[in-house]
Amino acid sequence: MKDKYVLTEYALPAGLSQNLTIGLVSDIHERNMEEILALLRQGKPDLIMVAGDTFERYGTDMDAADRDARRILKEGAGTKMIRHILMRLDDLFDGISGKRTHDPENAYQFLREAGKIAPVFLSPGNHEWYWLPEDLEIMKETETRLLDNKDCEVEIKGISVRIGGLSTEADFEWLESFCGKDGYKILLCHHPEYYEPYLKDRNINLILSGHAHGGQIRIRNQGIYAPGQGLFPKYTKGIYDGKLIVTTGAANTASVPRWGNPCEVVMIQI
Repeated sequence: MKDKYVLTEYALPAGLSQNLTIGLVSDIHERNMEEILALLRQGKPDLIMVAGDTFERYGTDMDAADRDARRILKEGAGTKMIRHILMRLDDLFDGISGKRTHDPENAYQFLREAGKIAPVFLSPGNHEWYWLPEDLEIMKETETRLLDNKDCEVEIKGISVRIGGLSTEADFEWLESFCGKDGYKILLCHHPEYYEPYLKDRNINLILSGHAHGGQIRIRNQGIYAPGQGLFPKYTKGIYDGKLIVTTGAANTASVPRWGNPCEVVMIQI
């Protein structure tokens, strides 16, 4: 089934001297991104934020989802059982529709083209446990800023903004330092399930996430399942508490088709 793509727009007050437009993309998973790039060009962002899972770098020794269980948040027995059932269901759809393939050149081409639109900032997700030399070379070539438990200060349209990236294997000492810095702070954090236990009450102005794939199937604006959140997840799409924005992502990695849940590029006016 062909994925559908939409441009979603939000506006948040920021108290800055003038407006900035932020383009948010997540969960590229080395798929072809021509339609996503077209939406980015249409939105004309001042900054592009890529919130994890651009590449497939989890190795071949264990399934990505099982390795994901090593994260800070541990699965309960019930959630783990549901996840394994859904994985078997996805295997069934693989056999029916054909397994989706990925190609790192798609991710490289995305970064090349996105860098022509606006400065790009990228943080890792659960599919990115290591980097190949070629990945780092492309990031250097395209001036993509890799924020792996790191932050940087940038000036856009005369406005100073601090941007950080909290990785799947989170460094909480770095997070404490980031939150203590002055200025308007944007945090890339692939995992929206990190929000309540680690980020909600922190001194961060804007948090950008993906990972949940919109809950895969949405009924009356409710996602059905998301990794790390289980059934009927809370954080799958939209704005929460005026500071967390979750995108449904740019690619459908599961063979189970999306329903009521198109892939998206998010444009945020602050």
